[in-house]
Amino acid sequence: MNVNIGEYYEMKLRNLIQKGVAANKTEAMRMAIVAYERQIEDEEAQMVIDKIEEEKAALGGKKEKWHTLDEVFRQNKIDRSKL
Repeated sequence: MNVNIGEYYEMKLRNLIQKGVAANKTEAMRMAIVAYERQIEDEEAQMVIDKIEEEKAALGGKKEKWHTLDEVFRQNKIDRSKL
């Protein structure tokens, strides 16, 4: 597949190849896609963590007990492997 990404990004690809990070443009593009995917996953995980902290703060004064999913399964005699 031929893709016109523009001179700016072509220059970035050439720089990665010259630095020895990638052997060719295809490898550099693949590495960039994987890195971007990882970045998105990290951002999503951080958003979940932030939301959990926000919810914990909202419940802070209520003294409610938290249960892990494993505790709930044990208490209700649910075999997790059958889910």
